[in-house]
Amino acid sequence: MIFFKRQFATFVLMIMGFLALIGNFINNKNLNDFIDKDATQWYEIIAGFAAFLGVLNLMKLHLTKISYKRKNWEYSILTLLSFFIMIFFGFFFNDSQVPFGSHLKDENSTFYWIFDYVYLPLASTMFALLAFFVASASYRAFRIRNFEATLLLVSGILLMIGRVPVGALIPWYVVNLMYVFLIFILLGHNIKTRRNYFLLFIILSLLSFIPAIYLKWYLNPPAFLSIPLIQEWIFAVPATAGARAIMIGIALGTVAQSFRIITGREKTILGD
Repeated sequence: MIFFKRQFATFVLMIMGFLALIGNFINNKNLNDFIDKDATQWYEIIAGFAAFLGVLNLMKLHLTKISYKRKNWEYSILTLLSFFIMIFFGFFFNDSQVPFGSHLKDENSTFYWIFDYVYLPLASTMFALLAFFVASASYRAFRIRNFEATLLLVSGILLMIGRVPVGALIPWYVVNLMYVFLIFILLGHNIKTRRNYFLLFIILSLLSFIPAIYLKWYLNPPAFLSIPLIQEWIFAVPATAGARAIMIGIALGTVAQSFRIITGREKTILGD
């Protein structure tokens, strides 16, 4: 019994992983058909069984919670009630004019109505509430302790302001003043007296506004003084570069983890 639970499962996993890997590099019709058709069908079958087991585990968890009246057990009743309602209108009831099964995507069916007018508003509400938690976490994370935290704070503010219509209404001199404050924050931590603080701010303001007035930026502001253009550049260049670096890291981690699974070194999938 232990053999089928551990060694045999690991052996099957190694063989399937190895075939799926070499199938992308070897041009063999039988192997490619197996990877594209047979293996895909087996994956869908196993995923269906996994989803069914997940449903049974969900019901067991909430029924146990209700039977022992643990904390917030009333919400478990609501969860199971919603679950059975969706199961009924999805598998047993069809009030639309389309064949059974296709009614899941028909706008005139009750199942689609519940999904569109109950589930989606609740999901939107949940994400709206999540925004307050994100704002609270951002407040703690955006404390200016070093140069990196300052860049994170400024970039986050520019992205948030640039994504809303009010960002286009901010005049150029306000953006110029933001640059002054940014440089002032970066240089001001080494200054000890208030007088030097004031002198530094005056010098930075003069160095930024005198060229702006001389070059007549008030008539045609450059791109780096426009909040929407700044947020587009941040989103297109630094954010894209960071996202690609993260994706490369994820890909390398996936390759390493796949190698451990194929070679049978990964034991956590067996419950160890």
